[in-house]
Amino acid sequence: MPADYPPESIGLLPGDGDEYIVTSGGLRGQRGFFTRDATGAVVGVDLAGRLFARVPR
Repeated sequence: MPADYPPESIGLLPGDGDEYIVTSGGLRGQRGFFTRDATGAVVGVDLAGRLFARVPR
């Protein structure tokens, strides 16, 4: 992913799959999904086939 893309808006897609679509900017139309652990907490996000893991605080 290019580092120079600013944050953009996303929309959650209907259904149970935790899927989203980018709704503005240079990646408009790109789809992805959130991944969850056994407790249901979001632990990562897929964008363009790449998984970005959540960094624990």
